[in-house]
Amino acid sequence: MQAKNQSMRIREIINKKTGEKIISFGGEDFENVNPDRHYYDACFVKRMMLQVPDEARGKKKPTEKGKQILLETAKDCREFINSFRAVELPQQLLDLLKAKKKSEQQKLLKNLVLNPDILMGFLLKAGDNGYTLSQYSSEFQPSDIDKEKMPYAYMLNENGEIQKFGKTELTDGQLKQALDQRSVKIAKIIEKDGEWHCFFITFNSIGGKENWRDGQPHFHYISNFFGIKKEDVIEQIKSKKYKLGNLPHITLTDYGVQPNQKKPEL
Repeated sequence: MQAKNQSMRIREIINKKTGEKIISFGGEDFENVNPDRHYYDACFVKRMMLQVPDEARGKKKPTEKGKQILLETAKDCREFINSFRAVELPQQLLDLLKAKKKSEQQKLLKNLVLNPDILMGFLLKAGDNGYTLSQYSSEFQPSDIDKEKMPYAYMLNENGEIQKFGKTELTDGQLKQALDQRSVKIAKIIEKDGEWHCFFITFNSIGGKENWRDGQPHFHYISNFFGIKKEDVIEQIKSKKYKLGNLPHITLTDYGVQPNQKKPEL
């Protein structure tokens, strides 16, 4: 019983002095996967790792309890993924797949509103209709932050304090700066028969730092009908500062720094 997912980076860190353990799950980039299979596998691997990590990694022989957990996890993850199929999808989002002109797509996107559940439901729907899914991302730390001095892991708690795991010479203020000023982009591309649709966010676009509708979190959108090659779009996503022109924005709710919030949900 060994859980595998090639698009998920699993890192286990143990503090030898305290015995404290942290398991981090990082989403790796991936290309041309079936959306349903990809997200089901990600759910399954993460839950198994959290419940029976040694068995999931193949370090320990499966126990009867582990086998039962496997069956329950498989069932729960299937139900979890299927729950997104019940999400009502905006008609203009579905029509986006049928549009054959940039102007038609821009019109459909004008008043479109997405949230994470709608996006997931849409990706699954696209997969059911023969589209494959790819993800491309990039992250760049501020130039004045020395990567070699970063701790193994760190996070900003709700109370504003920095929680660190591992040694670091950086102050809490510097770590907060690293979180706040890092440049991150994440793009999801669905593709079928040479046609593709790309939805991407930046930490600025979800952090209320872009001057669009008073800082409303949003996706950026581009497709094969915009006259830019997919390979060039991917190259820009991977770069520190992307240049793709003035792209349509799609309102994103239930995520990021909404106009009535004070801090991001990163």
